[in-house]
Amino acid sequence: MMNTRIEQAVILAAGFGSRIRGQAELPPKPLISVGGLPLLKRAILTAKKAGVRRFVVVLGFQGERVRDALRGDADLDGLEIIWADNPRYALANGVSVLTARPHIEGEFFLTMADHVVDAAIYEGLQAQPANEGLILAVDRKLETIFDMDDATKVKTGRGERIDQIGKQLTDFDAVDTGVFRCSSHLFDALEVTLAERGDVSLSDGVQALAARGVARVWDIGAAWWQDVDEEATKKHAEKLLFKSLTKPIDGPISRNVNRRFSKVVTRLVMNYDVVPNHMTTVGLIVGLLAAFITALTTTQNLWLFAVGGFLYQLSSMLDGCDGEIARLKFKHSDWGEWYDTVSDDIINLSYQLSVGYALFRISGERVWLHLSVATVAISLVLCFFLYRRLMSMGRGTHLALEWTAKEADDVSLVQRIIAKLEFVAHRDFYALFLMVLAFIGAPALKMALIMSLVVMITTAAQWAIMNVREATTRRAARHA
Repeated sequence: MMNTRIEQAVILAAGFGSRIRGQAELPPKPLISVGGLPLLKRAILTAKKAGVRRFVVVLGFQGERVRDALRGDADLDGLEIIWADNPRYALANGVSVLTARPHIEGEFFLTMADHVVDAAIYEGLQAQPANEGLILAVDRKLETIFDMDDATKVKTGRGERIDQIGKQLTDFDAVDTGVFRCSSHLFDALEVTLAERGDVSLSDGVQALAARGVARVWDIGAAWWQDVDEEATKKHAEKLLFKSLTKPIDGPISRNVNRRFSKVVTRLVMNYDVVPNHMTTVGLIVGLLAAFITALTTTQNLWLFAVGGFLYQLSSMLDGCDGEIARLKFKHSDWGEWYDTVSDDIINLSYQLSVGYALFRISGERVWLHLSVATVAISLVLCFFLYRRLMSMGRGTHLALEWTAKEADDVSLVQRIIAKLEFVAHRDFYALFLMVLAFIGAPALKMALIMSLVVMITTAAQWAIMNVREATTRRAARHA
């Protein structure tokens, strides 16, 4: 059967949430903040990231309060959100699923407002058609389950079919993550059980489809999830969220130094109305202050080199906060991407100029000022071509650019050497390196200026080589 991408989801947000709320003055569970966002809003935006545009949110306990809290939220603009009220929310969650039935046609995602999940789970389920049953995303990394006693266990059989599901299972090989891809047959199964018993849980419906052999599982692999039922699970969910903020491309310095600092700052500001551009601006101010203080260095206050170097490294560490907030709170924007890129370049060029100027003032030798000016001039020319390429790609970050030849057999020795030394041009490396040299003093910074010029010449040469190769390839393709 042909698979189609799912653009609708049902989110259950009707329960009391008594375990985590504890005190009556706390907001209803869907509005409890995790990682700077209310649980329900996070659930919506996570599914949106995987292409979902239409949501049926089933409300119950303090439903009007939940609806009012999200009504008019600019982050939800462009989404169709249908609020379905379940007056029988004191019953099992299968009744809430049935409340969504009048608003759903075809296959749909189903999840819980109190489950914080990796968007990769939805992407994986996009490739798993439910056919006439359902697909349940399960986690087989049993040793990583934070609260196994409260987890819904799953016993699977042949063909990844579900044999049994329930919290009390003692023989199981997977755990329910709370994310499903379902067909309308789930509604039929729930209706039958509800008519027989007067109540029905989602697990009852899954078990009924499993008995017919149409309930299967999909293993989430390395993806993560956490249901939030109490304060301990909330803290663990935030731990997983922050762990996910480390990017696969982060180098050892970024991962082990910069991220440790930036995540602390991000955690401090996440519950305030702070957006990525605010943190970009803070980093820019600190970076420009680093350049200003460095430029003031004279033979009488050489310690200003160290202060400037420290601030330069501090701006590099703060540079991670804008991206972390963007990923944590779904705040990515094209403008923000460009602002971050241009800010980084302004900081780097300003600091280069300030070092050259300070060394000139101290030594009286113009060569250091000339070296810094030459480095900045080459950088500006390179930025012009890089920005032009990025605009043609509709992107705003240097990370989107390809710097190495795709054909491994067609790479020159020079390019292989440049590729090995590519880490030198990464901000996490050179910012820390320059700070160390600034602490050593003027002789070390003279060496840094020479190295900076070499790096910029090498980078420009690499870019020129890549463009010549691409142009040659295009000409050859046109004449083929």
